[in-house]
Amino acid sequence: MSVLPVIFHNLLRYDTLTYSDNLSAAFTIGYRLEDRPDDAWSVRFTKFKFDPDDASTRGGVRLMAHAAGILVQSLELKPARTVFAPALRSSEKTADTEGSIAMLASRCAGACRYEPGLLRKEVHPPTGRGGLYPEFRALLVEQADYRSAFVDADTVFIVDDFVATGMTLSLAATAILKRNPDVTVYGFALAKPEWHKMFLDWHGVDLSNSHIPSHWFSIWSAAP
Repeated sequence: MSVLPVIFHNLLRYDTLTYSDNLSAAFTIGYRLEDRPDDAWSVRFTKFKFDPDDASTRGGVRLMAHAAGILVQSLELKPARTVFAPALRSSEKTADTEGSIAMLASRCAGACRYEPGLLRKEVHPPTGRGGLYPEFRALLVEQADYRSAFVDADTVFIVDDFVATGMTLSLAATAILKRNPDVTVYGFALAKPEWHKMFLDWHGVDLSNSHIPSHWFSIWSAAP
């Protein structure tokens, strides 16, 4: 199911995803437009995830950290009571603290708290093997068995590179709330993959990344 976000302080805010159980909302910088290879931001997002080098990794991390600060301020959160934790890849039981997702979460935390050990799960097949079919993606994580540690916080952000159906974020949020029922859980990712033609045909919506401020390119491309 395709879902439409709203613009929230130059970010995309998704109050509903295909799977969003126990997730208050999910935020992304922009879209990775699968059928628009000339879209400059889609190119950057693709480079970060699928063909990373030092420049693209540093650029993505810098921009996510900048946007995280905007989120904390705009949502009027208390940094001392706000936690950023990395999402888990399909091959992980716990977060790889040297990996790109953990790096994103660590830098996004800023003045907040970073908790790389918050989540645990079992290894499962990559959800990408489910293609565009949410029900197939759900089957691939049936044995994931997400668990959460106790966290003394009001708000938790689960940080990932891409969010597709929301399945990973939903499972993580459910585990966190099972152990910490008074916490508010958000997802935060670099991009959401979408097909421009599908949105145009189905919803009459001309998807673009025009909501991203032009000066954010300078943040991405700044020298280290």
